[in-house]
Amino acid sequence: MRHFIAEKDLQGALTQYSWTKYNTVTSIECKESDCIWILATDDDWRQQLIAAKQKVSQVVLLTYKYDRLEMQTALVLGARAYCHALGAESLLASVARVIEAGGMWLPNELLSVTTSNVASNLQTKRILPTLKSLTNRERDVLSCILDGLSNKEIARELGITERTVKEYVGTLLNKFQAKDRISLLLRLGEFSHLKDAL
Repeated sequence: MRHFIAEKDLQGALTQYSWTKYNTVTSIECKESDCIWILATDDDWRQQLIAAKQKVSQVVLLTYKYDRLEMQTALVLGARAYCHALGAESLLASVARVIEAGGMWLPNELLSVTTSNVASNLQTKRILPTLKSLTNRERDVLSCILDGLSNKEIARELGITERTVKEYVGTLLNKFQAKDRISLLLRLGEFSHLKDAL
């Protein structure tokens, strides 16, 4: 696998790899198994990435500042790796090894946020059908529970009796298959993002 890179300052970063400098992606004469490294500092990096994917299967986007949206765009366009342009030689060597082995490389800082968002979205999709089945008053009571209000405070807030609040809480526990308020909140998971769904 040969590695093609536009930025001459980065050519010496991986001494065990032979870098070939290029002026434009379209001018590269390469094999499909080679790798093209593109810098996100170029305004047209998206077009370069698309053009590179037509030539090789392995494309890396180098950036000087991690950005989740930039990473997601690069992945959608077919990049196999997203890493910092000023990464240590060992980091860039790891990236090269991972993509040579057919894997993908993403920075831990962004990967943990991305997987957390995926988990949160999956939890929301599991809870949303139950949320949609709630009556307006059940939604009001649940919203108050999410705000941490007691039954007495909920009764005062909604202008209903505390006994009525207890009935609504019981109905919510039943619908979400929870034993008590704590298990209800645990059932909802990271519940702060669910307030918008009510």
